[in-house]
Amino acid sequence: MIAVCIVTYNQEAFIAQAIESALRQECEEEVRIYIGDDASTDGTQAVCERYAADDRIVYVRREENLGLVRNTIDLYRRIMAEGCELIAMLDGDDYWTAPHKLQLQTEYLRVHPEVGFVHTNGQTASGSDKWTFGQRPGVYGIDSPGFANCTVVFRTALLSETLLREIEEQHFLWLDYPLYGIFYQQTQWAYLPKKTAVWRDHTSVSQPQTANAILRLREERCRMWRWLETQYPGKMGYSETEAKEFLWSQRMNLIYQFDDRSLETEELLKAYHPRSLKQKIKQKGLKNSLIYTILRKII
Repeated sequence: MIAVCIVTYNQEAFIAQAIESALRQECEEEVRIYIGDDASTDGTQAVCERYAADDRIVYVRREENLGLVRNTIDLYRRIMAEGCELIAMLDGDDYWTAPHKLQLQTEYLRVHPEVGFVHTNGQTASGSDKWTFGQRPGVYGIDSPGFANCTVVFRTALLSETLLREIEEQHFLWLDYPLYGIFYQQTQWAYLPKKTAVWRDHTSVSQPQTANAILRLREERCRMWRWLETQYPGKMGYSETEAKEFLWSQRMNLIYQFDDRSLETEELLKAYHPRSLKQKIKQKGLKNSLIYTILRKII
């Protein structure tokens, strides 16, 4: 059996399309759809309840908001308890475009028992080219994994109660980056180039639209990367210097993008050798920008 894992919160406008795309799947394996509604306050509950009469759907309505990670992990535990062999991820604002998506991926996993994780190509709802839904990264680093969650199918056996508890204790903002980092070390990955899904690149937990929110996201990603390094020392490509440089460059970009002086901290800007600062200014074409004016005072 394959479990479709849909987590949702206040996605009234999109959740029906996600559910419909899962129901339309033509797959030899039995498909069961698990929906975790994280105490939505809009019309998401009403939409989900209309579909809940279908015996293929397990609808879980939260009495209180658990957050993205705990909501997802609870669904994982239910899926594990019911003996589903595979899990397909589908966020409540995304949808599948290929009716044979699950068949394609389950068949691949059946033929390749050494592979535990398979993802496909996809596209953004806006048609943006900023995301490259590509193959398994050579190193699972700060910019990994490089594909959308809605393209993923993995073996449930990769999960364990111990792993789920360890991740819960970290209180991460989202789940796919640290979890897939663990999978990167545990199993072989496969990439199928067929476009099967649409990822909506709009404002969300993982795609905020304010400078401080974006910076918090970048800091959280570094924290996740550091945690993965503690799980697999020397295997995650983690570097404290690279993490600091990543956050420095992100902050610089945000000052420039949002003209946000609240992000100007001399301590951070002075963390690099003046030559390095000048080089970065030149590389990013910032010579006539607000940032250049700021940096000239401290270089």
